[in-house]
Amino acid sequence: MTKKNFDFVFRYWITLALIAILSILIRQNFFINQFPSSLVEKQVMVDKNEKINHLLEQQNKIKSLELQAKNAVDMEILESQVRHRFGLVKEGEHYYQITKAP
Repeated sequence: MTKKNFDFVFRYWITLALIAILSILIRQNFFINQFPSSLVEKQVMVDKNEKINHLLEQQNKIKSLELQAKNAVDMEILESQVRHRFGLVKEGEHYYQITKAP
């Protein structure tokens, strides 16, 4: 009888090994890793992060526009001061100075 059992195992050893591997993988995926529900949870987390990233991108664009506007105003002030103090004349401009007659 043991020879018969051993002959069965020897003949179908690869099938038995594959069945053992399959059962281990099924146990690992469904019972330990909680396969379907873990994917749903991760997808919810990814969707939430995408929304947060989108909001941050919008805030970054707004801040960038605010910074550009502030720099433009600052540059106008700087240009005005340079024109007044140092007599800056841009290329293509003509400078006329009017003085009072004595």
